[in-house]
Amino acid sequence: MAPHTIKRIAQAVARAAQRRDEIEMQGIDRLLSPLARKRVRPAMTAAAITRISRTGFRAILCPVDFSEQSRVALRYAATLAARSGGRLTILYVNDPLLIAAAGIALHDRSLATRTLVELRRFVAATVPAALVASGQTDARVASGQPADQIPKAALRDQSDLIVMGTNGLTGATKLFMGSTTSGVLRRTSVPVLAIPRAARGKLRPGTAAAWPGTRIIAAIELSRHAERDTRAAAAVAAWFGSTLLLVHVVPEFKATAWLRRRIEVSDRARIADARSRMATLARGLGRATGVETRVLFGEAAGELASVAATEGVGLVVMTLRTPRGLVGSPRGSISYAVLAQVAAPVLALPG
Repeated sequence: MAPHTIKRIAQAVARAAQRRDEIEMQGIDRLLSPLARKRVRPAMTAAAITRISRTGFRAILCPVDFSEQSRVALRYAATLAARSGGRLTILYVNDPLLIAAAGIALHDRSLATRTLVELRRFVAATVPAALVASGQTDARVASGQPADQIPKAALRDQSDLIVMGTNGLTGATKLFMGSTTSGVLRRTSVPVLAIPRAARGKLRPGTAAAWPGTRIIAAIELSRHAERDTRAAAAVAAWFGSTLLLVHVVPEFKATAWLRRRIEVSDRARIADARSRMATLARGLGRATGVETRVLFGEAAGELASVAATEGVGLVVMTLRTPRGLVGSPRGSISYAVLAQVAAPVLALPG
């Protein structure tokens, strides 16, 4: 059989296997969603919130897939590590099926061992030389499903932040970072800073130290955890030295025209109640200045993306809420929907 035919067959098998694993992963997540609270421990304890406000993120894990988007994410990770004086671990996860397929197609059994060499080259070409020379960076290669291995590596290394890009390379020889990011958001007990494609070019040499800028947006859900979520967002803003805009989106109920007038009365009441509760949360932070509140109306992801663009913010903070029971959006789905529309990085905090 011709080598190019073998290569096409191997790629087809690898793509099918990767898609199969993704479908299985999604099905298992849906079945186990009622147990998610037991499987994922909240990380935003009072001690964690205090630590962020004082020292920031000092143990950062950045998974890459050699795509340009993951290179952008690595630059953000390096910026944070330099700011906090912490350590930066760069991780590449080999898919065993893809390595086997590539080995058959290219008649090369050393691909897995050569990956670490290529990863170190990727890091050296992306991370500032001073940070590499400091000895605070480490490049590692793991094997398995990326959405599983990344949270495991974060826990094993006691990382306090995962930084990763979305919409990386696709195909049989690269990870699909979009689905990987979604999977990590569902599983993680460590904060995730997700860098959307639209954030490319925003972290330029000489301006990195100023990121995320003078203002941060925090999306607040008015649940029983609202006070803790607000404190966590305020801790992030305090470490960056940024002001904080607390935003809550009141969902719009779709209705036929003949019900619209009655629902509008309810909408106004819900908006007024949200404004009152948001003001109370802001006062509870005990900061005389630097905190504002805003209540929006409509679809959450779209409204957050719109206000982020209008305000020109460099960071959006959200909470990963685990659904209760068999109903509700999967954990991380709203954060990922925001990522699909917003131009700024999104920091998702477990809660």
